[in-house]
Amino acid sequence: MKYSDFEHYPYLWVFKRQDMDVSEQDLSHIRPLTPRAADELWQAQISKNANHCTDLRKGDWARNQQTWQETLPWEAAFDSEDPALPEEVEPFLAWDDNTVVWVCYGSDHVVETHWAVFRRNWKCFMFADEAALVIGKRRRQALFFADEHNLKLGTRPQ
Repeated sequence: MKYSDFEHYPYLWVFKRQDMDVSEQDLSHIRPLTPRAADELWQAQISKNANHCTDLRKGDWARNQQTWQETLPWEAAFDSEDPALPEEVEPFLAWDDNTVVWVCYGSDHVVETHWAVFRRNWKCFMFADEAALVIGKRRRQALFFADEHNLKLGTRPQ
């Protein structure tokens, strides 16, 4: 993967906010992909036709309703003082802390991190965009923050 300089990442300010309290160690594991690398990952893993999570097309696995086993609200968890993801997420995914995850916003905007880093700082990842797909390397389970209210838990096709 090719990574952009994190210091020039347009959403760096979110991760540096004092109220978000992201550790320096976690910051070192948040790696935005270059637009070209993001597009390659997006084309291979998300869609060959759509450019953003809000623009998924017929034939895209994430648009297929059979992909998603459960939809739950995430707004209350985001607004709470508790840093945890909605409680249904962890048992559904059961990913180990070092699982490489990609937070996919669009064909030119993908961020790579580890599951533990995303889990601790998920509010930062969702602060500036209410739609994102979270997929794990060599994992079929996926999260889809479909809008500012709904979080879908699902399984990608093989």
